[in-house]
Amino acid sequence: MEVIDPAMTVKVTGQIGLILFILFILRSNKIHPPLLKLIRKINVNNLYFKDNAREFHTNFLRVFKRIGPHDEPIVSVIIGSLLGDAYCNKRRGGGCRICFRQSSIHKEYLFWLYDFFFIRGYCSDLKPRLYLRKIKNYEKIYTGYEFNTYTFLSFNWIYDLFYKNGKKIINSEIENYITPLSLAIWIMDDGGWVQHGIRISSNAFTYNEVLLLTQILHRKFKIETTIQKLSKPTNLHQNSIYNNKYSIYITSSSVSLVRSLVLPYTHSSMVYKLGIKD
Repeated sequence: MEVIDPAMTVKVTGQIGLILFILFILRSNKIHPPLLKLIRKINVNNLYFKDNAREFHTNFLRVFKRIGPHDEPIVSVIIGSLLGDAYCNKRRGGGCRICFRQSSIHKEYLFWLYDFFFIRGYCSDLKPRLYLRKIKNYEKIYTGYEFNTYTFLSFNWIYDLFYKNGKKIINSEIENYITPLSLAIWIMDDGGWVQHGIRISSNAFTYNEVLLLTQILHRKFKIETTIQKLSKPTNLHQNSIYNNKYSIYITSSSVSLVRSLVLPYTHSSMVYKLGIKD
C-alpha cells in the first residue's frame, strides 16, 4: 500500500506493516485527512480475525489495541446518533465510547441499535440496562434503556469532531460524514411528523449551528428546510431552557425525497416519524 499526500509520503508492505502503520498514525498528534479516510475504508476482518469479527472487539482486548478501522455504516450510525440523543464519553487513559439512551417507548429501536453494534463486535453481550430518571420539578419518573460501546482510541476523532470544551457542537467537517443512514438515525432519534412535514429537534445547538445543518442537508441531499424557534410551554414560561432554541422543519416539498433516502434504514417502529402508518 502506498499513500501520497502533499505533507507525507508513506509506503507500507505486508499485513504486519500495515497494522504497525495504522497504530503509528493513530497515536500521532495529527492525522492527515486522506490517511484517515483510507483507514476507515480498510476491512478489519482482513487485518485481524478473519473467522470471527467479534473477536476483534472482545471484552479482553485492551483499549490501546482497539484502534478500528471502522466502516461506513458504523461511522454513519455514530454520526447520526450524536446529532441526536447519543453522547461521546471520553475515558481516562485514552479513547472514548459512544453512549446510547432511549425512553421505554422506544425500547425496540434502542435494542435494534444495540444489535447493530453487538454483531459487529462494538459492545459486550450485556443487554441494554434499564434506567430511571426524574426530571426536576416534575413528579413523574421516566424509564428507559441504555448501553454503550467499548472504548476505542479510534473514536477520538469523532469526539474532536463533535465536542469543544466538553460541549456538543456542530462544525462544517460533519458534512463529510452525513449519509442517508446517518440522516435516518438522526430522524429516528430526534425527528417527528408535524402537520405535513418532518421536524427535527435541534435545540441542543445554537442558531448558527442549526443553520449550518440546514445548509448541509440542502447541499448533500437537496432537502428544503426552514428553521423554527421553539415556543415556551405555558407551564414553563419562566424556564430559560426554552430561550433561543431551534428546530429544523423539513417542508412538505421534500418529504418524498427524505422518505426515499431513509426508509431503507428506518426501523419499523419509527416509520411514523416520516408520516407513515406502520
